[in-house]
Amino acid sequence: MSEAKTAGPVMTIDELARRARLPVRTIREYHTMRLLPPPERRGRVGFYGPGHVQRLELIARLQRRGYSLAGIRDLLQAWAAGADLTSLLGIEPAQAPLDEMPLRLTRAELAAQVPALSGPAVERACEAGLIQPGTDGYLVRSPALLALVADGTVAGVPVSDMLDLAGTLRRQVGSVADAIADLIAFRLLPAVQAGEDPGNLVALLQRGRTLLLQGAVSLLADRLADALLSRSEDAVGGAALRAALERIRVGAVADASGSTRLPAAP
Repeated sequence: MSEAKTAGPVMTIDELARRARLPVRTIREYHTMRLLPPPERRGRVGFYGPGHVQRLELIARLQRRGYSLAGIRDLLQAWAAGADLTSLLGIEPAQAPLDEMPLRLTRAELAAQVPALSGPAVERACEAGLIQPGTDGYLVRSPALLALVADGTVAGVPVSDMLDLAGTLRRQVGSVADAIADLIAFRLLPAVQAGEDPGNLVALLQRGRTLLLQGAVSLLADRLADALLSRSEDAVGGAALRAALERIRVGAVADASGSTRLPAAP
């Protein structure tokens, strides 16, 4: 959203506050921090439009994702100026930290993080590849996946279902990894050995690994959103699911130059 003041500003600050479910003082604070563009003035009264509502919704979504107000301000200013998001963060795209550091937990620490993992469930977690047993505890290859299992069980999903999800993910990822490994071993490597010079092997593998991780995350995010929207048509509480999906959507898009822009108001 490159311009928050869309056509038809009709709300006073009190009406905007009620619409956004925010205190008036919070909206004034956003003005002071330059998070929210000023209203359209008609005499001494300022009026707000749908674009201001959209901006407030975006700020709320970014806050739920852990951004501070100062960070959101910098992000919005960079978008408005057409800046590259990776430049704002001070990193190159290939340096994005997509992989996780494995986590080693004692049995007590594992039980504290995921109370549902006890008794037979621990063995099932090992079979699913969620944890790997060791002499003094467990190795967790993906702390994020362990946290997902914990969140699911706290929400009321049976631990067996969450472990089935972890196992399915591991199997499906394994199939993709086998296909990629075949391509590298039987196509890329012979080309390197034959001197066709597709590039330095180490550099290619480093860059390729990052690009694969980025691509996998993006594709999974899109497929998951589409699948959830499709199921929301028939699921009990589908309207609430659709509303929740919309609330967590940011929807920024980059152009060919790498500049990141907020979506235009619908």
